[in-house]
Amino acid sequence: MTLHLYVRFSSAWGQELYVAVCHDQGETKLLMEYYNAIYWRLTIQVDDPAVFRYRYYLGTLAERNARTIYCFPSDKELTVRDIWIWPGMVENAWLTAPFSEVFFKRETIALPSPALYTFRVHAPLLKATATVYIIGNIPELGAWNVKQAIPLTYTAEGDFITLADIPRGVLIEYKYGKREGEQFIYEEGENRVLFTGEFNIHGRTIIHDGFARFNVTHWKGAGVAVPVFSLRSEKGLGIGEFADLKLLADWAAATGQRILQLLPVNDTTVNYSWTDSYPYAAISAFALHPAYIHLPAAGKVKQYKEHQAKLNELPSLDYEQVIRIKMEVLKELFTAFKPDSTYHTWAAANQHWLEPYARFSCERDMKLTGQPTEAAFYFFIQYQLHNQLLDAVNYAHSKGVVIKGDLPIGVFLQSVEVKEAPELFNVNVQAGAPPDDFSVKGQNWGFPVYNWAEMAATGYSWWKERLAHMALYFSAFRIDHILGFFRIWQIPRDTFDGLLGYFDPAIPFTIDELRAAGIPFDRSRYCQPYITDPILYNTFSDATPAVKGIYFEPNGDGTFRLQAPYTTQQSVAEEPDPFIRQGLLDLITNVLFLEPVEGEFHPRFHMHLTSSFEALEPAVQHKLRKLSDQYFFHRHNALWEQEALKKLPVLQQATDMLVCGEDLGMVPHCVPGVMQLLGILSLEVQRMPKRGDSTLASAPYLSVVTPSTHDMSTIREWAEENYDTLVEEHLQSPAMWCILQLQDWLALDESLPRTAPEEERINVPAVSPWYWRYRMPLSLEALLKAEGLTTTIRRMISMAGRG
Repeated sequence: MTLHLYVRFSSAWGQELYVAVCHDQGETKLLMEYYNAIYWRLTIQVDDPAVFRYRYYLGTLAERNARTIYCFPSDKELTVRDIWIWPGMVENAWLTAPFSEVFFKRETIALPSPALYTFRVHAPLLKATATVYIIGNIPELGAWNVKQAIPLTYTAEGDFITLADIPRGVLIEYKYGKREGEQFIYEEGENRVLFTGEFNIHGRTIIHDGFARFNVTHWKGAGVAVPVFSLRSEKGLGIGEFADLKLLADWAAATGQRILQLLPVNDTTVNYSWTDSYPYAAISAFALHPAYIHLPAAGKVKQYKEHQAKLNELPSLDYEQVIRIKMEVLKELFTAFKPDSTYHTWAAANQHWLEPYARFSCERDMKLTGQPTEAAFYFFIQYQLHNQLLDAVNYAHSKGVVIKGDLPIGVFLQSVEVKEAPELFNVNVQAGAPPDDFSVKGQNWGFPVYNWAEMAATGYSWWKERLAHMALYFSAFRIDHILGFFRIWQIPRDTFDGLLGYFDPAIPFTIDELRAAGIPFDRSRYCQPYITDPILYNTFSDATPAVKGIYFEPNGDGTFRLQAPYTTQQSVAEEPDPFIRQGLLDLITNVLFLEPVEGEFHPRFHMHLTSSFEALEPAVQHKLRKLSDQYFFHRHNALWEQEALKKLPVLQQATDMLVCGEDLGMVPHCVPGVMQLLGILSLEVQRMPKRGDSTLASAPYLSVVTPSTHDMSTIREWAEENYDTLVEEHLQSPAMWCILQLQDWLALDESLPRTAPEEERINVPAVSPWYWRYRMPLSLEALLKAEGLTTTIRRMISMAGRG
């Protein structure tokens, strides 16, 4: 079949348009030809496919959504007239799963028989009872008689379509419209124009007109953010469970909220201790956490009420007790489990991650207990978890509520992925974040960093599989630390503090570059800890003589160096005295530059706060400050923008989920522009303004506003008494989403049970390891009966025009 592709795009000098043909192995990009000031074109021969999928690229920038053409056996020649759709267009967000599958879900209709001309157009946010019409200047399109307007039908591809046999050589003017009662409403703007004799066409023609130009109010919604483990119900067992999401969805629907935002729900089991409570340290990017299972739904449980009585009255999560009891009971239930055809179908479909996960879990258990475990046991657990989460998701959808997942920036070092595909990771360094408002010494998460070159070589298949699996349950997701897709802060494996990290990718300085900038660079002075007698006495006080004799040796110039066995933070970690240990850790960070690769020098973050810096001449200090500022805030913008534009579109295009980014911390200048270009929602936190003039009223539409996140204190701890005013200000913002932590919604009703404000905080990033154990102070059943709070929230959301 001969396929002629014409795409409407008014290009500037130097721009190039491509079409990418989608296939099982990825995409094949083909350069298009400049046709005229309006169109680019390409003619290709295709092997008569029933379905042809493709998308357009402007250089390396891809459209958000792939396009689909359905071909018929009679098609020997087919012409397609498209419009380039910028990925950052607001309308693209309205085509994602929350809108197309829940909020504005509509029945799809099979494609009608072919005709000479097919008209297609998107019309998001249209009520399920409404439809789109086409009307034009010829009889076949109603001759501008609104009573004769042609209705379009909705397809599985998310657009509206109609077919018409229109003669060749006719100049058509037309518009799309819709009916509201007796009124016919035309789309805005000039008439669309089509000359059917253009392009010397033979065979059928498909015209995709992009988006109908209806004047629609930007949809806004509200929601609640809460970790699953923080939920509390009368049927649960010491921890929130997937089944509890049904009750949470009931409460959300009653209050007018439309989204439930969760923390990661993947398995984090390393040793069955409280340190496994860290939800971002997944041992599998696919497996769900056994702690979230509702045991009675998996089989008959003995002594269940006794277990409940022991755990449900606790004010916070006792992770070790919960996981111990649940795993013991699951082993009993497994012996009675009878696999059926549904189970076998599910297991076969998930074999690619189930087998390595089960193998990993069995090996872990053998090391911990010395007792063998059947791999089928972990298949059984994951099958139960899958069914329970999917059931909760479907129930939430029936209530008009969607669920938003969380995509962690990393995986745990001891994880299935690192073991099974080590080539995808660099385990010699650790991912973290430079110092910011969350942690003055930076953060070290301990995760290996990604080998992006290897991931690109595989077509990012691991990411695509991971996201497709998330899409089974979630309609939207939050990219944890989206800055890591621009650059990652990586820390040597033998280092604890984030202060000793550096960016990757980066453009390090060379010795010649440093000396050309007027820096009297000397490797030992600038890259080794600067240690003098005054610094030692200031650090260790009276213990200095003893510490000096054990850990240090003189350089011969009045300075000291750490002895060979103690040059890294890891090597001094065994020092029993915490005061001395901390002093040693701090001294090791007293450097000006890091040299992870010989001859490549990265400025240490906040070098101006070190005693090494203080000892330099003022002129040198000035030059180093200028150099450091250029390195951290200007030098890498183009590089990091290119990196993000390679990776983030992969995450977007893998599924129909709405993509949100957590863009907090030390945000490079290129980040907002890239997120706007791609249409990724930003996160706006009132007390962490990204610009000096940022306010809630100036939040972009494609964003999520919130007064607090799980890494912060809640509003009861940091705000004044006027919680309702604060919440209303957030709800009134122009952002698409206003999502509050559950604790912040509960603050609106003083009559409800509550804990001390400082106990509401879920995580303190500066403290590692942290026990993630907050639980809501009342049951979900009680919350559903709190009519005063429900009425207050529903009124506030309605007044803000959300929902």
